[in-house]
Amino acid sequence: MFKKITILGVMLGTFFALGIGWVFAQSESDAPRQSLTINEHGRVSLQGAKVVSVDGSTINATISWGGSASFAGVIKTDGSTEFLRRSGGKTSLSEIMPGHYINVEGMLDMSASKPTIVAKVVRDWSVVKTEINPFGVVSSIDAVAKTFVLRTEERGDVKVSTNEKTIFTKANITSTFSTLKVGDMLSVNGLWEQSTNTLQANHVKIRVQNRRVFGGGRLKTPYTSSSTPAVIIVTFGRIDYTVNISSDTSVLNSKWAKVDLSAFKAGDHVRVYGAADGATIDATVVRNVSLR
Repeated sequence: MFKKITILGVMLGTFFALGIGWVFAQSESDAPRQSLTINEHGRVSLQGAKVVSVDGSTINATISWGGSASFAGVIKTDGSTEFLRRSGGKTSLSEIMPGHYINVEGMLDMSASKPTIVAKVVRDWSVVKTEINPFGVVSSIDAVAKTFVLRTEERGDVKVSTNEKTIFTKANITSTFSTLKVGDMLSVNGLWEQSTNTLQANHVKIRVQNRRVFGGGRLKTPYTSSSTPAVIIVTFGRIDYTVNISSDTSVLNSKWAKVDLSAFKAGDHVRVYGAADGATIDATVVRNVSLR
């Protein structure tokens, strides 16, 4: 049974002016409804509080209603406080920023000089992070910040951040950030922040493909000369591959006869046999099936 607590007198006057168990409308659609409940044992449930500042281990937050009326309180955290994201995954105090909306479960601090909650659980409603495993192609790299942009089909250009804990592997062998290059094809496991389309990487797997046939390609950038070495761009699926052609590469038409690269036209159907490192293929055979 809920009842008003009167033993704190004037100090908590503003706290209980809200009424125990009141719920307030929240104007921002992406925030939880605001409410404050306190039971007879001093257990507090604060929903939809807006963070004003974070000072050390203390969070200062407010809830407001009716336009001008508001309540300001202090939320104390310590090593036993559990921090959660909106989706339920664990987080830390360092992710909580001014402007975020939080839900708090805890106990009223009877000894404090102003309304204070000793928090057991703090859920950051504004941090929407989900563990994902996107696959794509590296489009740019910032070697100083240790970040890169991964071009994906489902989520567009995702900015990937790495740190000293990030694991890199290439063909199942331990690797490092320094081995990354534009055009690498890879998958990343990490926590994705939807609002900023950023990903904190736990594991980066750089893809290396053994020698095989790449079929169904379309020539995107032809080579106007007939000499080698040469480079052409061929689109397989939705990925543009850089195809390296050496003096030993067999360049053929649909009937397996040798032809010059100068005969290749944009849009031609191309098949490539070779080994790929990311989106770069070292070709052994390039066959233009549009040429007869």
